[in-house]
Amino acid sequence: MTTVVKDDLNVAGNKDAAFQTEITARTYQDNPDGSKELLLFPWQSDTSLYFDFDLKKWSKRINENWRYKKKNYTWVDWTQMVLPCVSWLRCYKMEYLPYDILAGIAVGFMVVPQGMSYANLAGLPSVFGLYGAFLPCLVYAFVGSSRQLAVGPVAVTSLLLDTQLKAMVPDANSISNPNSLTPDQIPIQDLYNHKAIQVCLIVSGMYTAVGLLRLGFVTNFLSRSVIGGFTSGAAITIGLSQLKYILGVSVPRTDALHETAKNYVDIMYNFKWQEYLMGYFGCVLLVACRQLGKNVRQMSLLKAMGPMLVCVMGMVAVYVGDLQTKCIKIVSSIPKGLPKPTVSWWTPMDNIGGLFSTAIVIMLVDLLESTSIARTLANRNGYELNANQEITGLGLSNFVGAIFNCYTTTGSFSRSAVNDQAGAKSPLSSFVSAWVVAIVLGSLTSVFAHVPYNALGAIICTSVTNLFHYEQAIFFWKVNKFDFLVWLASFLGVLFISVEIGLAIALGLAVAIVIYESAFPHTALLGRIPNTGVYRNVKQYPDACVVPGIVAVRIDAPIYFANHQWITSRIQDYYKKSARLAKNFGVEVEYVLLDMSPVSHVDAGGVHAIEEWIIEYGKEGIQVVLCNPNLTTVRLLETSGVPDLLGREWIFVTVHDAVIYCSRRLQEKGFSIAPVAFRKRERPLRKLSNSPFDVA
Repeated sequence: MTTVVKDDLNVAGNKDAAFQTEITARTYQDNPDGSKELLLFPWQSDTSLYFDFDLKKWSKRINENWRYKKKNYTWVDWTQMVLPCVSWLRCYKMEYLPYDILAGIAVGFMVVPQGMSYANLAGLPSVFGLYGAFLPCLVYAFVGSSRQLAVGPVAVTSLLLDTQLKAMVPDANSISNPNSLTPDQIPIQDLYNHKAIQVCLIVSGMYTAVGLLRLGFVTNFLSRSVIGGFTSGAAITIGLSQLKYILGVSVPRTDALHETAKNYVDIMYNFKWQEYLMGYFGCVLLVACRQLGKNVRQMSLLKAMGPMLVCVMGMVAVYVGDLQTKCIKIVSSIPKGLPKPTVSWWTPMDNIGGLFSTAIVIMLVDLLESTSIARTLANRNGYELNANQEITGLGLSNFVGAIFNCYTTTGSFSRSAVNDQAGAKSPLSSFVSAWVVAIVLGSLTSVFAHVPYNALGAIICTSVTNLFHYEQAIFFWKVNKFDFLVWLASFLGVLFISVEIGLAIALGLAVAIVIYESAFPHTALLGRIPNTGVYRNVKQYPDACVVPGIVAVRIDAPIYFANHQWITSRIQDYYKKSARLAKNFGVEVEYVLLDMSPVSHVDAGGVHAIEEWIIEYGKEGIQVVLCNPNLTTVRLLETSGVPDLLGREWIFVTVHDAVIYCSRRLQEKGFSIAPVAFRKRERPLRKLSNSPFDVA
């Protein structure tokens, strides 16, 4: 325990009696016998305190943990380490079963038309979407850690896949319906399908590696502003790519918004009013179902049933009016049965660089989206999410998908929300929804072959509206202009250049901002809040007092090679401003105090910078003082000999102790040391700034 007590030192010549009492306050430590001992800086002679890692202790702890598990774990516990589903099956309550079944059926009815639509968006046969909603979802129920996450095809992944694979297989741009191919188109579509499976395989390997090696932190570089701008731009791009099915026209695929808009204007005279009426009616019906499901509690499942309802009504209209032979384009053909093995498709991998770059982008975007959804659902439902197990589970799901004819899958925003709202209590709901899809694959493919393309286009167009986060841009504008700039760069890059380049621009800008904030860290001139021993930024606390002749600076970042020049310039700037203040009181600046509490570490460049500060200020008769460096920093300073260069007596536990000591030294020289409010002085100084572009 530490206390602040009064020292009985009486310094002659002090004109401010009140400050004389304040200045003699020192920090002391209470001993068990009731005595008090001056709290000095804790220099450590035992170097073991500097190195917390002990290989022998770590090895002993691992062995003890292994022996404990070997002695106490049952076969169920060992199985649980491999199959996370055992953990929730052990405590499953039968009262959860109706909720899981209902939620699984609702998601199953939703994913069948969505899966077909997203496969079409990806440039793949519609059945690939059904395969992706079956086996990966089934596997995730056994190996995933989220209880409400709905895994399957998603819109953004489908768009990324379509964009990248069609750049590798340019002839695929001429295929308007992957379900109905001419003899010349069959080998082109086969090559395209092979590459989609190969991307899925690579993504599964990356997922699994990230999970096993605990590398999930890589998603930290994909900030909310990057993903928000990317998904908002992708939402418009996806919607425009599907508008052709609602209008019944054929539009060449382009990446840029202005080019796509021009293509639509050029062929607008060819649009089919029958397709447009059906597609428009489908959009209206889907929006109505969503709003009713959101606002009327008794109709909460209507949101999930909307896509299936639109498909059923479209199929009925096609069947009754025999529209497929007249003016309405339909899916035409969906193979019946469960997916077949596609291991033979894994090789050969042509254009492996393009495949890996595509897989990296898809994995990063999907990983951030899926884990953020899973965390939100876990917090809402009151259970702990194992993030690394979650990532590994997604990797295993995609690996099984690559074995059995599925393209890349991940957690879906819309279907996970429906799963949660329907009351899902465990991954059993995913198991149920997977078998709903299996029933469709086994016996209803001939029925769903009559789904009109305008219905699938309507489903996608209404689904992606949830991805457009305009309110996020407003929030970023109000809170942080840098984040808004990143959001805008990502959004406009995706819209006007291309999906992958837009994402790359946003990532580059985000990394540049991280470098900027690291290279130009915040610093502050400190003053003492009256009647306390607390020192804070004088810009934040106008009443904070400084002692003429003493400069106290706080460094709010590590000191390393990239920022020590900037920190040096800031300290010099504070010194000049404080010197002008001290001159008004007939005092010269004699002490520069550096509060190192926020400094987490110092590298070799930072150590050299501190040595230069000590030497250069020492040449001018100014003493540098260090306050409260942490253990890591102390170890580096000790190794480099800085304490001996500086003098160990000039390293203090707190800024307050350092100011008291330096003030006494000034008093001993006959200077008046009455503190003054830095921002309320007679002669105002120029406002301090932490921008590297401001000239002092």
